[in-house]
Amino acid sequence: MSTDVRGTLTSIETTIRRHAMLAGGETVLVAVSGGVDSIALLYVLHQLAPAWRLELRVLHVDHQLRPDSSRDGEFVRKVAAGFGVPAEVATVVVAPGSSLEAAARAARYRVLEAHAGRHRAQRIAIAHTANDQAETVLMRLFEGAGARGLAGIPPVRGRIIRPLIAETRAALRALLTDVGLAWIEDPSNQDRRFLRNRIRHDLLPLLAASYNPAIVEALARTGRLVRATTEALERVAASELDRLAVMAADELVLPLAELEALPREVAAEVLRLGATRLGSRAPLRA
Repeated sequence: MSTDVRGTLTSIETTIRRHAMLAGGETVLVAVSGGVDSIALLYVLHQLAPAWRLELRVLHVDHQLRPDSSRDGEFVRKVAAGFGVPAEVATVVVAPGSSLEAAARAARYRVLEAHAGRHRAQRIAIAHTANDQAETVLMRLFEGAGARGLAGIPPVRGRIIRPLIAETRAALRALLTDVGLAWIEDPSNQDRRFLRNRIRHDLLPLLAASYNPAIVEALARTGRLVRATTEALERVAASELDRLAVMAADELVLPLAELEALPREVAAEVLRLGATRLGSRAPLRA
């Protein structure tokens, strides 16, 4: 194992520890599309599995958005077999709508959660990287998002973990090249109809060439710093909610005068957390 590969593995393990993604002994469902990021994720978790006592399972989600999409699943099965990891392919139907990306993402997460439940997997590993984080921060910035939006992709959400969130795609490509692993390219990732692809292939290279060569790392750092701020706000709001709220079976009562006396941002977060405790699953971003 080369020094560079060892360094990348150490960096990813540091991310896992920093965000308490794993405790050891878990069954982990690994989402593998067959691209650079997800093949790197599978390789890394396979390398860490003995020390962390992990049981790995692979799931490839076929969105059926290309006539030849089934080839991706066949490739993933072959790679997983090489690691001795059981793999399944789930086929989903993406509902038509205004955003094909959003519909595909929703379908993908539904089937991942279903398979994790079926196999009693405590964690679902997703291959989001620092590049994905940078793209997300820019997309949210263009939308005029607030702090919650600019915080970008969370390293952990429920049982979903993102061990590669601090790594650049270039570093992962170099990792796979060093260890001799192949990957496949999804043609849809080149489709300029999608905003994320225009940001990935046009805007970020322009910003790197003309303004900041480390723009990906800078944007990912911005997301990380904003997330730390929003998490601090959530802790303060949770404390205020516990202090003020009277909770019944299906209602939560807050004294209006004391709520209005709080800083506006804290009061808004108290309401958001209150709605969540009552079972709301809506984003409640505004």
